[in-house]
Amino acid sequence: MARGLAGNPAAPLDVLLRLLDDHAEAVPAAFRRRAALPPAVVAAATRHPVARVRGALAANPHVDPAIRLRLADDPEHRVVELVREDPGLALPDRAFMRSVDRLLGYFRRGLMTPTELRGEVIDLGTRDRRAVRSIATHPEPLVRAAAVDLLGSVHETSREQLREVLLHDDVPEVRAATAHFFAERERAQEPADLPGNGYAYRGMLSDLRLAPALIEYVLADRDGRQGADAMATNPTLPPEVVEALLGHPSADVRCGLARRDDLTSSQLARLAADPDVSVRTAVSVHPALSEVDRAAIDIDLTTAPWDRRTGLCWHHRSVLPPPPLPPLAESVRIASSVNPLLRRRAAVDPRLPADVVAALADDPDPDVRTLLAHHHPAAPPDLLLRVFREYEHRRCDRYRLLALPNFPTAALARFADDQDPAVRRLVAHDPQADPALIDRLTHDPDAAVRQAMAVCPRLPVDRIVELLGHAELAEAAAANPSLPVHVMRKRVASPSP
Repeated sequence: MARGLAGNPAAPLDVLLRLLDDHAEAVPAAFRRRAALPPAVVAAATRHPVARVRGALAANPHVDPAIRLRLADDPEHRVVELVREDPGLALPDRAFMRSVDRLLGYFRRGLMTPTELRGEVIDLGTRDRRAVRSIATHPEPLVRAAAVDLLGSVHETSREQLREVLLHDDVPEVRAATAHFFAERERAQEPADLPGNGYAYRGMLSDLRLAPALIEYVLADRDGRQGADAMATNPTLPPEVVEALLGHPSADVRCGLARRDDLTSSQLARLAADPDVSVRTAVSVHPALSEVDRAAIDIDLTTAPWDRRTGLCWHHRSVLPPPPLPPLAESVRIASSVNPLLRRRAAVDPRLPADVVAALADDPDPDVRTLLAHHHPAAPPDLLLRVFREYEHRRCDRYRLLALPNFPTAALARFADDQDPAVRRLVAHDPQADPALIDRLTHDPDAAVRQAMAVCPRLPVDRIVELLGHAELAEAAAANPSLPVHVMRKRVASPSP
């Protein structure tokens, strides 16, 4: 029940402070997601002795960013990590220093070799590009030398700045490592240069200049690692090799070719008529094709690879920057494409004008509608409700739609007997729902529906108080903003609220 009180938006200041003092273990789960916390509570939580309480503020996106950034100096490493988990925060270099220093401490105690230290530092910078600058300017030369391998992952402007810093480093070994890194990127790679790591192997084949001997080695698949599909996207690949790969037996290789910008019209036509539908689907979005060309290609949307520009994996909080949006005119143009994959790309552009939004809101492709609902601030209310009810996009979190300002609340009570429990839960959001109906749904067969009704402010007060004694629904009832304040105070004063 204490967890419910901690999340109750109507809980007064004294109740929240009492929870922090006497029941701190119940606070973090609620404080992580509360949209509003009184300043006095925030101040008390930031200096609370329990690290999980401080961590709840660090992870709460609604807390003032300046306060969360101060928690980047917290003595508890996990609190600092929670601050760093928000990719939208512009973190200072010191937010990563402690992680680097911890690794350096292991090395100095003999628990890591220099190679292992380098690998761990590179892993840190790979997982969060914001760490690269602090790595490149760290006082320890071994750490700065590791930054060289991270330069390829940062923005070109930052890369050039850091390149100059490292090329003029005080330590000769760092300068040499930096010069070697850039020289290697200019040199044609040979078979002997192939790394053992699978990601590095594919990265080399797709990004660096390849010597003829290495191209032949990969085509012959002498080591059994099948890197030809990665090599097919390499922009430096000679034209004659690109032409030869059009006849490669692997559809994955031909799909890789379909992503190249330098394909000739005859090569595009050949891929558009490929016997494998995944290849035809991959090439169908090529920018050099006309809409007439696209309409003539037989595709299968289920074979399309996941597109980072349109993915809806909300459970995965990436610290990678989102792909840049194309010019608005380009988004508007592809919004009317015959190809649903291109319309999906357009649907994630929040700048689309009203007429384009209206057209995409009624698109025959469910993924177009879902992406528009999640990304455009002016997505129509009926679209938001439709997407929520149909739940067509299996990778998305439908409940995020409820927080959008355009999500409709009127007449949701009509879904009280819907077969989908998630849709029945919408009744709790209807400001005109009959209290008797809310009460009835506290007996719903689905536990999530029962909990949603227990926290609904239109539930009769006597029923809310009654549910405080219900093992399953006590926490939800305690979070109900219609719970009388005197009851909150009485409960929080008890030894086990």
